Amino acid sequence: MKPPMTSRSTLTRFVPLAIALLVASASAVVLASGTRQFLIDDAATFSAGELDGTAVISSGALVPGVGKQRIALEATPIARCMVRAANGDVFIGTGNDGKILRLRGDVVTPFAQTQQLLVSALALGPDGTLYAGTLPNGKVFAIDAAGQSRELVTLPDTQHVWALHYDATRKALFAATGPLGKLFTIDSAGRAEVFYDADNASHVLDIALDGKGGVYAALSDEALLLHVTAPGRAEVVYDFPGTELTAIALRGGELAVAANTFPKAGAPPTPTPQSSPAPTPAPSTPAAVAAAASRPSGKGELWRVTTSGQARKLYTSATGHISAVQWDDAEHVFAALGHNGHVMRVKRDGTHALWIDVDERQVLAIDLTAAAPLLLTGDAGSIYRVATSGTHDRLWTSKVLDASFRSRWGELTWRARGDLSVQTRTGNTDKPDSTWSEWSAPLTGPGPVRSPAARFLQVRCTLAGSGDTIVHAITAHYLPDNQSATVTAVEARNGRSSAKPKPNAMEPNATTPTPSANYKVTWDVDNPDGDALRYRLSFRQEDQDTWRAMQQESDVLTAKEFAWDTSSVPDGYYRVRVEASDELANPAASAQRDSGESEPFLVDNHAPQIVNLARKNTRVVGRAVDTMGPISKLEFAIDGKPWELFLPSDELLDTASESFDFALADLTPGPHIVAVRATDSAGNVGSAEISTR
Repeated sequence: MKPPMTSRSTLTRFVPLAIALLVASASAVVLASGTRQFLIDDAATFSAGELDGTAVISSGALVPGVGKQRIALEATPIARCMVRAANGDVFIGTGNDGKILRLRGDVVTPFAQTQQLLVSALALGPDGTLYAGTLPNGKVFAIDAAGQSRELVTLPDTQHVWALHYDATRKALFAATGPLGKLFTIDSAGRAEVFYDADNASHVLDIALDGKGGVYAALSDEALLLHVTAPGRAEVVYDFPGTELTAIALRGGELAVAANTFPKAGAPPTPTPQSSPAPTPAPSTPAAVAAAASRPSGKGELWRVTTSGQARKLYTSATGHISAVQWDDAEHVFAALGHNGHVMRVKRDGTHALWIDVDERQVLAIDLTAAAPLLLTGDAGSIYRVATSGTHDRLWTSKVLDASFRSRWGELTWRARGDLSVQTRTGNTDKPDSTWSEWSAPLTGPGPVRSPAARFLQVRCTLAGSGDTIVHAITAHYLPDNQSATVTAVEARNGRSSAKPKPNAMEPNATTPTPSANYKVTWDVDNPDGDALRYRLSFRQEDQDTWRAMQQESDVLTAKEFAWDTSSVPDGYYRVRVEASDELANPAASAQRDSGESEPFLVDNHAPQIVNLARKNTRVVGRAVDTMGPISKLEFAIDGKPWELFLPSDELLDTASESFDFALADLTPGPHIVAVRATDSAGNVGSAEISTR
């Protein structure tokens, strides 16, 4: 087996040097001559794919996992809770019309109706009575074996019933409620009493019986775990970070706790003071049911806490909150995520595995330790049977991998132990559809990708059933079609643009530029594949066809600017052309070139001339002549005194040649020197002088 290239632990795709394109938290691995690779070699990038009978362990490998069979709950937008009877029947609480469904075998049928919006909690009594907590009116129903439902109690000052547990010790039903954070006991006659009133919490979200008549309670707002030992008496077991404790599970002397942090918009409602009237029921709309049945995405932490209050954080989910927890055995806890359809299996030492992955986003209830494990999804209500053994498929399919451009595929390699095969498919849409290729013939050892050239790639692994099979890394090499850069916005700007201008006394608000022969040429480039670029510059006069190089061929320019000294070129209008080549990153045969031109711009480095300067009696005449023009200012000075402005004969400074005729007034007898100077629009100054007697 050929070993794959060693790289960082990321699922990789090409990322342009100037553009950050993210795919499944991927970063680029770029090899020589434009060859690139996708690399899947850690827990995050394996988890970005689709698991079907496979699992991802936190050390960053793919292993055989459990199978799953989806059973759709038809016409059920929301499924919130479930409970299993001794005979194997599973009852499911749903919305938007408060029905309870029964799963028997693989058949789902309606079982009971509450006439409420959502059945949010279920529990079974010792005599087989099914209890159902509902919202938005805080009612609890008792349902017999035939599915006949009767209202047992309407809990006072209550909108939400979040959890129900029957306590054989007290022969009563415990109900966790909100929005006033009360824990009730309910007897068989429907009499409800407040067992504990959590003044510092809006909601009691879950409970776990201690087997001695007490109960552990998970609170919102301050994320407190309480041990309520008697009516009105409680102690804080642990104060967790976050905004609420969503779920708890007790095994022996330890609790598994889901401590979540939600944005303020998703926080439970503020408690109503005890003296206020009963809360107004929530509006009877599907949106209200959805809000109560699930939470907005937050961040979750799984903790292990002893009943004496020793706590250790086992797992953190930064992309979604934890919606349900269950002990698997003394070493492992299952944690269901309410955001990406994942169930994690977390070990006591904090190592973990992505154990189950479903298409729905919200896993709201789990029963994974029974002989026939199940999980329930809340959005697009479904129930899944989980197969822990047998001949189910063990597949892993990568996310769609984006090469950015059409690419030719190279070697597909992997590091693994055990029996596996790998397939690929390709296409030019970001979601596989009928235009994609079929899955290729399986590779049982590293070799060339057997799918046609395209932009997108998917990889599928089939693992043997042996628990010894493990995949550490998968690498797919590819070569994108080379993309041409596009040169845009070429501009040549004279150095005088940044020089401090001289004030113009004739026009107080006008200034005269400081002349400069230096031009700064700049340009923009659209570089879609991020290749290293080399630039070549040339120029021509506006009325000529010949381009002349501005650099030596040995000068390799990679910056997007160039300083051009124009002192050696004639005055006139010029264009600059910039050529971009990706020859630095590609073989000559496949290198791409593109060029762009500037708009015409003026090069004017020569000063105006003063010609035919003469004195006629008390007047001075002459002409200011410039190569390009226009003349922008005329001045004279007598005997070295300050310069004085004057206008040309036609009183307009608008051409490259301006005649002038101005008077010399109040000259004292004797010789004098009269100097005349002209300034052009580029700031160049030319002068001449005459002597007078």
